[in-house]
Amino acid sequence: MRVEDRRSDRPLSVQSGVLLLYLLTGWIASWPVGAFAQSQWPDQRRDGEVLYHANFRLDAHAPLLDELSSLRQEVPRRLGLRPTRGPVQVYLFSNQNVYEAYLRQYFPGVPYRRALFIKERGPGMVFAYRSSEFAIDLRHEFTHAVLHANLPMVPLWLDEGLAEYFEVPISKRQAQNPHLRSVRWRLRLRQIPDLERLEQFSELSEMKRDDYRDAWAWVHFMLNGPQEAQAELKNYLADVQSHIPPGSLRLRLQRRLPNLTSDFVQHFESLGD
Repeated sequence: MRVEDRRSDRPLSVQSGVLLLYLLTGWIASWPVGAFAQSQWPDQRRDGEVLYHANFRLDAHAPLLDELSSLRQEVPRRLGLRPTRGPVQVYLFSNQNVYEAYLRQYFPGVPYRRALFIKERGPGMVFAYRSSEFAIDLRHEFTHAVLHANLPMVPLWLDEGLAEYFEVPISKRQAQNPHLRSVRWRLRLRQIPDLERLEQFSELSEMKRDDYRDAWAWVHFMLNGPQEAQAELKNYLADVQSHIPPGSLRLRLQRRLPNLTSDFVQHFESLGD
């Protein structure tokens, strides 16, 4: 089973990463999809293969659900993936207390976090409650769900970097992500995000706050920088999707872009202040 959840040690005003825990297979085998009684899910709706269960009315959040629907199309398109459109279950709670009670009952081994993505052998499942970061949480976890519905595996740093990238509204992804200012400032000090270090992470407990920022920076470069970087990311993920060992994305980028570091710096300089 793969569990991903929102980190609790970052301010709510800052987009946070997620914690991946590898737990015993079969942990949720006894837990029914409709674990709440039908009356406790007053709003259930389907969008293609995405099924929403909420213990509050979702009408006021229709624009956010539309964003998630768009993400389901956009993420595979931006990454050059063949859409496989695996099912996703989304469970939404009106407040923190109800959310925590649900998790204590059905997921007693998971430490509290504001939102979760869980994937076993069945559909990916997203859990979140209404908070000041509700939209960010949902976009972040839903990105994980889309990635894992389309790919047999995603390297940890790339999984987190992509979720950090897509968690903000589409209008802010290019030049208004909260990470951008820090990345540009560090580049002025000649501090380049260490992609080789990011590739070594296998447990999310190893990743620190700055590592999420650095993972986001490389994803931003590959999605919005030189065409060669975009092409190599797509080629890499195509290999993953086809179950071909992809090797190191860093080395692939270096072969495609001999001046990778200077290209990276130039990309962020071109975004302006």
